[in-house]
Amino acid sequence: MKRTMILIIGLLITGFATYTVAQMGHGMMRGGNMMEGMHDLSPIKYSPDFYSGDMRVSRGGQLYDNWWKATTNTGKPGDNHPLWSQQNVNKRTGYSTYRCKECHGWDYKGKDGAYSKGSHFTGFKGVYEASREKTVKELEGALKGSTNKDHDFSKYLSEKDISDLALFMKKGIINTDRYLDKRGNPIGGDVNAGAYLFNTNCTHMCHGGPGTMINFGKPDKPEFVGTVANKNPWELIHKVRAGQPGTKMMSSIIDRWSDKDILDIVAYTRRLPKDWDQAKSFGGNMMMGGGMMNQQSGTDSRGFGPIMK
Repeated sequence: MKRTMILIIGLLITGFATYTVAQMGHGMMRGGNMMEGMHDLSPIKYSPDFYSGDMRVSRGGQLYDNWWKATTNTGKPGDNHPLWSQQNVNKRTGYSTYRCKECHGWDYKGKDGAYSKGSHFTGFKGVYEASREKTVKELEGALKGSTNKDHDFSKYLSEKDISDLALFMKKGIINTDRYLDKRGNPIGGDVNAGAYLFNTNCTHMCHGGPGTMINFGKPDKPEFVGTVANKNPWELIHKVRAGQPGTKMMSSIIDRWSDKDILDIVAYTRRLPKDWDQAKSFGGNMMMGGGMMNQQSGTDSRGFGPIMK
């Protein structure tokens, strides 16, 4: 009996010590404040109505990114968008010309934002101002051609798709100037806190520690998380918030991340490898099994992540 009691007490002490150490580490990763480690970072449980609302905003963000990938019952246009002929700088063709982000940008400011120059420039205005000024119904109408008959997406998207896209435009679009300067550099951000968020949410089944487990580019010209974070941080922010169409990637809109969390992730991921040479020096040969999972292998996957089987 005495030995049993000693064993139970020992197990309790060990368990408490393990918990305390884990919470201290958590707090350190969140910026060095041990008390922060006492807070649970798991998503808050909301009512079904509220949670479905966030899911619709997130889905709308994926539709803005790539509506064909975010749906399972839409056709993929092969011609150019009817409005595409109004510009001659951006040389993309076919379905790419139908993606909202291609005209209006990852920062939602079109010709006045990050796409004001370069190969993605079109001269089309953004949607940020409209998202502030118009109602959801008015945004839905614009997506159905009420302001321009050539901007009618009801030929391709369902009523629900258009409703979710308009809801994202009204409630999900943010002013990225709060996070990034004109050159795309983060305005602040806690690298240690960002490391904790990335390692907790992004590494295990997807990107790996150095962010090289998925290659968005080509074997000889890779694009990793660190590549995107440095080359196009506006895209990184959009995908962190809405998720990646056709995958089960988490959405920080659904998980209710704060502005600080987003900024911390940007600050950390910009330190991750941008190419194979940096990946080798970052993680050594142990991590070079990553990057073999090229995104092209998953191009057949379609749908909205949280409801994908």
